[in-house]
Amino acid sequence: MSQQDIALIFNPTARGNKAVKFRQWLDQLPNYVTLIETTAPGSGSGLAAQAIKDGFRTIVASGGDGTINEVVNGIERKKQVLERVSLGILPLGTMNVFARELGIPLSIKNAWNTVLLGHSRKVDLPLVKLQTDSGLIEKVFIQMIGAGLDGDAVGGVSIPLKRKLGALAYFISTLSALRAKPPKLIAKWDGGSSEGEWMCVGNGKMYGGPFTLFPNAKVNDGNLDLCILPKVTNRNIAHAALAMLRGRLNRWPGVIYHRVSRLKISGPAGTRVQADGDYMGTLPLEIKVLPRSLNVLAPKTNKGRS
Repeated sequence: MSQQDIALIFNPTARGNKAVKFRQWLDQLPNYVTLIETTAPGSGSGLAAQAIKDGFRTIVASGGDGTINEVVNGIERKKQVLERVSLGILPLGTMNVFARELGIPLSIKNAWNTVLLGHSRKVDLPLVKLQTDSGLIEKVFIQMIGAGLDGDAVGGVSIPLKRKLGALAYFISTLSALRAKPPKLIAKWDGGSSEGEWMCVGNGKMYGGPFTLFPNAKVNDGNLDLCILPKVTNRNIAHAALAMLRGRLNRWPGVIYHRVSRLKISGPAGTRVQADGDYMGTLPLEIKVLPRSLNVLAPKTNKGRS
């Protein structure tokens, strides 16, 4: 390998035991790996874009789903760029949903071996337009996007609390979001429409960690799975919490599923939207799929997760 083969993007200020072990592991990397430190939240996109301009063909995102999202948003959405660049993943986040989806090992050593093996899988890349404080923007997401309850839960989560409590911080924020009146949301797609108080769109099967919410979803079928909860009640959320504890979130009573390739979701102004576990913006939003456009270095099968 040449020194220009791999660019590894990571957060040098990450805390916790996992981050300490990761920094120790970085010292052992060969010289064909170029280390690139993020400088602020959101900086991963610009760093990935610059690395690609500098000639790197493999961009490794070290972090959770939000970091992966940042890095993927730095890959220019031109066919020739998408075809020559591969994404590697070192899952260091709280949930690591996308890594779990693709069967990427959760240990640093085994995930790195997956990168070095160089087996690439083509996955769909969902493209979304939505509102932000800066106006209308266009971004991609990798795993899922939600509006309503989880948008409020993610948008309202305390970052210091997230670092301290991990997944529990989202649960606490969700309880707080339940106190508000749920918004009335409307989804429209070719051939159909539906209403509900919570909507989530999945590019793969998993949601919130090791839980299956979209049982029939595939990351490479050119479609997205829309999950709708018509009414958000304390009883429904209690059912969901119980289902998650049993590892059977896809058996959540009352949810409705639709398969779409394009989608619009509207609702009250200011309704928050989360994508890949981070706040992204507000409604309305439009989504379309770029089929099998992203090359991800992953195991050939989803067996043998670790």
